[in-house]
Amino acid sequence: MRVLALIFMILSFLVGGFCAGVLFKNIENRMGTDGDSEKLEEVYRLVENEQKQIDQLKKDGIDVTKIEDPQIKESLEIIESTPAKWKVVYAGKLGILLAVLAFVMVVVAFMKKEFVTKLSILVAVLSVVLWAITPYMEAGTFSGANPKSLALIGCIGLVVCSVCAFMSYKLHLKKSQATA
Repeated sequence: MRVLALIFMILSFLVGGFCAGVLFKNIENRMGTDGDSEKLEEVYRLVENEQKQIDQLKKDGIDVTKIEDPQIKESLEIIESTPAKWKVVYAGKLGILLAVLAFVMVVVAFMKKEFVTKLSILVAVLSVVLWAITPYMEAGTFSGANPKSLALIGCIGLVVCSVCAFMSYKLHLKKSQATA
C-alpha cells in the first residue's frame, strides 16, 4: 500500500510541481515582460498614468462609463485587465518556492522521516495560497494557459502529492508497529 502511495505521490508531484514551477514564466508571457523587471515597471507606470487620467475625469464630474471616446474606453480596459502588481510578483516566486518544497517533501517521504508530516501540511497550505493569489489574466493569441487555471492544476497536484506523502509515512509507521 505504501508503494502505491509513493507512486501516486511522484505522479502528482510531476504534474503539480511542473505547473507551480512554470507559473512565473506563464505570468511573464501574459504581461509581455519576459522576465525584464524594467518592462514590468513600465507596464505599471502606464496603468498608473491611465488611472490618474480617469481619476481626473471623475473629479471633473464626468461619468467615464458613459463616454464614447475610444481612448477612455481603452484606458478603462487597460486598467481592468492588468492585475495587481503584488500578485504578479509574488505568485511566480511562490510557485518556484512551492515546487522546491514539494521536491524536498518527496525526498523526505522516501527517507521515511517524521518531518514529512509537517512538510506535507505546509505544501498543501501553500499550494492553496498560490491558487488564491494567482491573478486571472485573459488569454491572448499565443499566450497559452490562463495562470489561474495553471495554478489550480498545480494546487490539485500538490495537495494530492502532500496527502500521498503523509499517508506514505503513516503507512510506514503502521507497518513498523505491526512488525514490532
